[in-house]
Amino acid sequence: MRRWHKFLAPWFALILFVLALTGVATQTTSLLDTRPAASAPAPAVRDGKPPQKQPSAMRSWNRWVKHLHSGESLGPVGIALNLAGGLALLFFAGSGFWMYLSMALRLRRGRRTRLR
Repeated sequence: MRRWHKFLAPWFALILFVLALTGVATQTTSLLDTRPAASAPAPAVRDGKPPQKQPSAMRSWNRWVKHLHSGESLGPVGIALNLAGGLALLFFAGSGFWMYLSMALRLRRGRRTRLR
């Protein structure tokens, strides 16, 4: 398991880094997107249509980062890379837990044999 973990880690490090960075950017831009209180009255309705609200710069940035984070900006290849990154994260978490568990059990067996 350690061999697979060591072999795959460099290949998926960049993908996981981009996913983590864009995830943090998405949450940060959501938190920072605050609109100032409207001091002027709302514009009048023209031709029976309500006026279009312009998205704030932070909201536009957030939309772009979410598009990048989901992999949609690169099309099917980006979505496949996103899926591979998610599966790699599950693999690394599972294999890391497995390596830790096997090490802990080996140390525990070694202590028992020394005590006898």
